[in-house]
Amino acid sequence: MLLLAVALVVFPGCLGAMTQLMYVIKGHTLPASFSGLEKKKIAVVCVSDASAYGPDPLTYSVSNALGIKLARGLKDSSVVPVSKVEEWIDTHGWDERDFVALGEGVGVDAVVAVDIASYTIHDGSTMFKGRADVTATVYNIEKEGQIDHHYGPKIFEYPKTGRPAIQTTDRQFEAMYLGQLVIHLANQFCDHDKLDSFASDAIMNY
Repeated sequence: MLLLAVALVVFPGCLGAMTQLMYVIKGHTLPASFSGLEKKKIAVVCVSDASAYGPDPLTYSVSNALGIKLARGLKDSSVVPVSKVEEWIDTHGWDERDFVALGEGVGVDAVVAVDIASYTIHDGSTMFKGRADVTATVYNIEKEGQIDHHYGPKIFEYPKTGRPAIQTTDRQFEAMYLGQLVIHLANQFCDHDKLDSFASDAIMNY
């Protein structure tokens, strides 16, 4: 910080560059789109077209990863482990749409329900490009399932320009895409650094 201050005095023409450098060092925090999950006990559940026909690794991965992100990003909140949610679903013949029953069953204040449709990680036969139609809804279990927040449906694509299939495997790319999708969803509920999205785009398009 001292060196930056000296540089601004000695090289006043560098003010613009130094301002940008300070921005990079300090970052820029963006507020969550919805802050109503603070100080709540939360369950996260993800459903898709495929999950209606049995166990679905996609929805389990998203539920688990998003739950972890919310637990880390919402310091005064608690998130029910996805294993407990899955156990309740398995033992109660859940119909995948009664989120109030699920929330009451696992004893939470709110349920974050993610619905994924039209999911793919391929763009033709030679390119990877993740694409999913995503909806996220917050059900207030304390208020009989009142919808406190609704996001989507929104098409989430990553990366914008695609990636040649020869550079990675299906499993590696899918893990990367789902990681970005989870970050995107978590940002709806947690304050976050704007620079994170710039960094992820730069890494993916490298």
